Formats: sequence, C-alpha cells, structure tokens
Amino acid sequence: MKKLIGANSPFLIPYFTFLIIAGFIILIYPKGEIHLYLNQFHNNFGDYFFYNATYAGDGLAVVGMGFLLCFFKYRFAILVALSNIASSLFTQLLKHTVFSDIVRPKKFFESTDQLNLIPWVENYLYNSFPSGHTTAAFTTFFCLALIIENKLLKFLMLVIALTIGFSRIYLSQHFLNDVYAGSLIGVTTSILVFYYLVFSEKSMKLLWMEKSFLKK
Repeated sequence: MKKLIGANSPFLIPYFTFLIIAGFIILIYPKGEIHLYLNQFHNNFGDYFFYNATYAGDGLAVVGMGFLLCFFKYRFAILVALSNIASSLFTQLLKHTVFSDIVRPKKFFESTDQLNLIPWVENYLYNSFPSGHTTAAFTTFFCLALIIENKLLKFLMLVIALTIGFSRIYLSQHFLNDVYAGSLIGVTTSILVFYYLVFSEKSMKLLWMEKSFLKK
C-alpha cells in the first residue's frame, strides 16, 4: 500500500487534501447551506462547460475508455471494467436501499426559488446519495492514474475527476455529500481491483491479459 501511495502521490495527496477540507465543511455546515453557497456561482460559461463535462462520468464514456484501453493491454481494460462494475453496483445498492429516501437538490428546495437551475437540464428528484456519475469518474480516472507513469498526467486525472464531481453539484443533481461519498467508493474499489489484477498470483498467471488488439 505504501508503494502504491508513493507511486500515485500526484493523484492521492491532493485527493486526500480534498477529503479533509470537504469533510470538515460537511461536518460543520448543513448540506443545504453548502449547496446554496456553491449554487450562487453560476454563469453562461459554467452552464455550458459543466453541462458537457458531466457526460465524461456517464456509462458511454466509461465503455469507450475501456474499449480504447484494449489497444494497449487487456489487463488495463479489465481493470477499468471490473472497477466500474463493482463500484456502480455498490453505489446503486446504497441509492436504492439504505439511502433511498434521500432526495436531490431540486426536490430538497422545491418550496423555494433559491436554486439557480439551467433551463435545458432535466433535474432528477430522488436517489441522491451517493453520486453515480462521481463514482464512475473517480473509478475510471483513478484507474488511469494507476496505469500511467507520468506524474503530471496522474494529477490531471484527479483534476478531471473533481471537475466531473463538481459538475454534479453545479447542475444541482447532487449535494457535496453525494459527491464526497461517490469519490470514496470509486477510489477504494479501484485500489482493491488493482491489487487483485496486478498482485494476485492467480491473476498474474493469465498471460493473455498482457496482450491487446494490436499485440496477439
């Protein structure tokens, strides 16, 4: 674990910083108050930017990334696929069982006109916690950070994941709490799957995983 953290410190150190700061804010302030504060920073550029950025965390983007990784190494594609399947199942289980009664911002503030909403965005009302898009974003882009060696690119993977997570708040699809939890699920699941695929004796014997579409 120490070696993994060291090798991926450009992603993990600023991510842990985010967890500490955001966690402190979540403990101190009510989620509605946090959301209204962040919701005031709306502008035309942000409306279009975050509307498009949020799609980098949906299912089609994840499938596309997994397909592209098949050109490099099957093990990489399997890492992204298994991590996303596991994290998505866990997130959806929480959404529809334990936290099924937690509503999204539009429903939470339905008796007021305090929210800045983007007219062309369909805002969902229920199953807010945790954020599925954020889970997928942190799962996928942390997997990529584990794969690539360039430190700057590792940090860029975090920036992209955080941007997608924030887009869910900006669009009033989720609260900060939802994004926080989704990021934890994504990173934790990716680490567990990575350890299995890279360090388990059974997995290492599967030599076909080292091949790709281009390397038979």
